[in-house]
Amino acid sequence: MRPPTPDAALSTSVIEPGTRLAGRYRLDDRVSEAGGSTFWKATDEILARSVAVLTFAPGFPRVNDVVTAARAASRLTDPRLTQVFDADDSGERAYVVSEWVTGETLEDLLAQGPMAADRAAAFLLEAGEALTSAHSAGLAHLCLTPHNLVWTSGGTVKITGLGVEAVLSGANSDTPALDDVQGLGAMLYAALTGHWPGGEGTILPPAPTGADGRPLTPAQVRAGIPHNLDAIVSRSLGLPVHGAPERFEAPAAFADALAKVPRSPLPFVPLVGSTPPSVVPRPESPPDRTASMSAAASQPIPPVQTVPDSARMRPPQPPQHTGGGHRATGGGQGSVNKPVMAAIAAIVLVVVAIGGWGLSQMSDDNSAKNTKSRVQTPPTQSSKPTTRQLKVSDVLLDNQAPNSDSTAPKDKRKAIDGSPSSYWTTQFYFGADFGGRRNGIGLVLDMGKTVSVDKVTVSMPSGSPGHVELHVGDSQTHGSDAKVAAGDAVDTFDLKPADPAKGRYVVLWFTKLPNIGQFQIKIKDVKVFGSE
Repeated sequence: MRPPTPDAALSTSVIEPGTRLAGRYRLDDRVSEAGGSTFWKATDEILARSVAVLTFAPGFPRVNDVVTAARAASRLTDPRLTQVFDADDSGERAYVVSEWVTGETLEDLLAQGPMAADRAAAFLLEAGEALTSAHSAGLAHLCLTPHNLVWTSGGTVKITGLGVEAVLSGANSDTPALDDVQGLGAMLYAALTGHWPGGEGTILPPAPTGADGRPLTPAQVRAGIPHNLDAIVSRSLGLPVHGAPERFEAPAAFADALAKVPRSPLPFVPLVGSTPPSVVPRPESPPDRTASMSAAASQPIPPVQTVPDSARMRPPQPPQHTGGGHRATGGGQGSVNKPVMAAIAAIVLVVVAIGGWGLSQMSDDNSAKNTKSRVQTPPTQSSKPTTRQLKVSDVLLDNQAPNSDSTAPKDKRKAIDGSPSSYWTTQFYFGADFGGRRNGIGLVLDMGKTVSVDKVTVSMPSGSPGHVELHVGDSQTHGSDAKVAAGDAVDTFDLKPADPAKGRYVVLWFTKLPNIGQFQIKIKDVKVFGSE
C-alpha cells in the first residue's frame, strides 16, 4: 500500500506501537506515515503471524472508500495478489489488515541491471495473469509501478496495493483496463531495459525519448531484445511497431501474448534474506570495451583460456658439451714447466694483496663520508598534523518540523558504537523523496570542539543508492555551513573534502533515501578521520 501525497490539514496518527486493534492485531513497527494514513508491521496474535495494518488519522476523508476497496479485494483468491484479511470502519479506529509481503520489488531486482528477456517475460506473465483475474472480478489497480511487483522470499510473484492504493492516491479512470495494460507494459519495459517509461514513483532512470517525445522502444534502448517482446511492450504503451498496429485493450490480451513467448521457468532466482538476487550475470568489462553491456548480459561467460605445457616458457638450459675440449696434463705437448708456473702464481698473489688493500681504503673513505653526511643532514620534520580517527562527543539530529521523523531520535549513538550488529535507522517512507514529506534528514556528529576533518567513512546496507551531503562547521544544521563533499549513500563509502574542513559539527545530510528493501536510512557505523 502506498499512501497519498501528504495533506497538511490532517494530523498524523496518534496510535502508538503496542496498540491492539480488534483485540488481536498488535501494532509493532510504524513503517511510514503520509497523508493521514499510517502503515504498520503488526502481529496477528491469534494466528501468530506478521501482518500489514493500515490505520488512519482522525478526520481522514476517504476511510470508508479505502475499507470498501479492501473488502472487495479480500474476495479475490489469486495467490499472486496481496491478500486482504480484515477491514473495519465501524469503530473509533478504522483499519485494513493484509498480508505482510517480504521480498524484492522489481526496482530492487533491476539494481543489478536489466533482466534477460526470457526471465522478464516469465516475471510479467505472472503479473498479467494476476491482473486478469482481478479485472474479471471487476477490480483494477490503476497505480502500477516497479514497487508494486514483488519477487517474494518464498519464490513467487506478488502484486501489492490492489484497490486500496488507488483510493489512497485519489486515482480514478474511465478506462481502467487500458490503464492497467499500460502499467504492465511499463513494467515489462523496465524489466527489459532498466528504464521507466512512466511518470514518477520510482528511482529508475527515465526511458530515453525520440523526437516525438514518446519513449523509444525497448529494442532501440538495449540491443538483443527479441522482436516479439518489443512488440508486446509497444502495443501495451501505444508506441508504433511495424506489423502489429493494434493496441492491447485489457490485461488478458497482454497475458495471452506473453504466454506465446519463450520464458524461463519459475522460480528462477532464490532469495536469501534481503539480499537482492543476481538476476543477470554481469561480468566486469575493460574500460575501453564499447560493446553493449545489455547485449552481453545474457551471454555465457567464456572459459578461461590456458596455455599448454608445450608452449610455456622454460628456463634456459646449460650448454651441452659434445667433446673436443683440451685438458692440461702433467707433461707432453702444450704443457707449461713448473718454474714458470710458480713465478706466475707469486705475481698473482702480490697483485691480489695490493688490490685488496686499495679496496679496503676506498670502503673506509666512503663509510666515513656517508657517516659524515648522515650526521650533518638532520631528519626532515613533517609539518602536517597526523590524521587519525577522532572521537565523537555526541550524536544529534537535523530533523526539522513539520513531519519530523518519528524513529530517527531513537538509538542515535548506535551510529558510532562500532558494533556490526547495531544500527541507527529512520522510519520507512514511500519513495526515495521521503514520500514528499520532507527535503531530507541529517545525522549530526558533535565533536566537542573544533577539529579538522579529512574523511568521513559511513557503513550502510547494500541496495539502490540514496544521496548524502557532508557539511562541516559550527552549526548543528546543514543549511548554515558549506557543503564540503557529497556522494551516493549505500554500502560502505567515504566522503572526502577537497581540503580539510574545520568545525565542531559534522552533518550527514541525506537528500535522497536508499532502497534497501524499504526506503529508509540505516547506518551501522560512522567514523570521522582528521586532526585536532
